Amino acid sequence: LTRSGDWFIPLRDRYRIAEKARADVFISIHCNSSRRRGSGSGSEVYFLSPRGASDQADADLADLENASDMVGGVPQHAEDDLVNILYDVKRSSALQKSQLLAESLLDEISSGRLESRGVKQAGFVVLKSVEFPSVLVETAFINNPRESKLLGSPEYQRTMAKQPADGVKNYFQRAG
Repeated sequence: LTRSGDWFIPLRDRYRIAEKARADVFISIHCNSSRRRGSGSGSEVYFLSPRGASDQADADLADLENASDMVGGVPQHAEDDLVNILYDVKRSSALQKSQLLAESLLDEISSGRLESRGVKQAGFVVLKSVEFPSVLVETAFINNPRESKLLGSPEYQRTMAKQPADGVKNYFQRAG
């Protein structure tokens, strides 16, 4: 919902749009890719890790996604230590809720045609808001021939829209 066409929006602006709209949750939806064609498969959901990624592959993926600002011509922001200290308590609550949201989404997504790659943590810039639970969904591997065909199917696109929506409903039921 951050855009109505195919154009670049800086990473921090993406969650700021949700903050201005007073969103209850933030979900960034992507197609995954692997270095070797056809070698990756499945869906996974990430929430923020303040300490970095859970493994090197996740760190590499976060670095690649976070580099999109540089490609789009947006300068890097210096982190403000004081702001980080003031938001630690709020961030902790947001992280707990983000984990619950990630689990609720993956429960729905993994009930489909693709294997579950699990809930993971990484330092994606788009997940750094403390105003709401935030997750990044990797729906399928675009360079996996079978999954790419699914992603191009209108039926599968409807399924991939419905499953996360059902996951959000389940999240709100579980979170109260």
